[in-house]
Amino acid sequence: MRPREVRPLLRHPLAVRRVTAFLFGLLAATSAPAQLVERVVDGDTIIVEGVGRVRLIGVDTPETVHPNRPVEFFGREASAFTKGLLEGKRVRLEYDQERQDRYGRTLAYVYLTDGTFVNAEIIRRGYGHAYTRFPFRHMEAFRQFEREARDDRRGLWGEVVGGSSPRASSSAEARSSTGGSGTVYVTRTGRKYHREGCRFLSKSKIPMKRNEAVERYEPCGVCKPD
Repeated sequence: MRPREVRPLLRHPLAVRRVTAFLFGLLAATSAPAQLVERVVDGDTIIVEGVGRVRLIGVDTPETVHPNRPVEFFGREASAFTKGLLEGKRVRLEYDQERQDRYGRTLAYVYLTDGTFVNAEIIRRGYGHAYTRFPFRHMEAFRQFEREARDDRRGLWGEVVGGSSPRASSSAEARSSTGGSGTVYVTRTGRKYHREGCRFLSKSKIPMKRNEAVERYEPCGVCKPD
């Protein structure tokens, strides 16, 4: 792309902010010392040498190791993707406003030494959702990556082996249990609607007719409410 083709793109304030944020993150990451990934716990949590357990900021992949929950749809695939990308590799960590979560895990953006932004890549390839419960620097970009992955049916948004899609199979379940127009649930601050019992309803649960929720929210990719 020639320089004169770049200038119009960067006139839009949102485009400028996104480009600036990503360049800042890449610069910060490449200036930090590289550290070894000793083990991948699951799709969004890793063990880094000298740091310990690291939770990737802004990413939520399906559960595989939770002691009180079954392995969720596409959880093994997400874990395998992150493992193939990171285990035994050296990475650079970058931090946001909060350095640790309530479980004592380090919160970080993770970059491979070739500059690959791992948090973004997991969402872009469809192996996880943008986790937007708490604000972070790349929130809007991650939301856009999730929308693109869903539209292109990548990863967990794609076809299941055997010819049926997760959306189609969950729709059949919903119709059999609720007649296709039953009650779903939303949270006070979320942008998605959920089935009863979804783990994202732990903080708040507001009932809503499904046909109303479809008009205002997106379906949860974990509990598949439609």
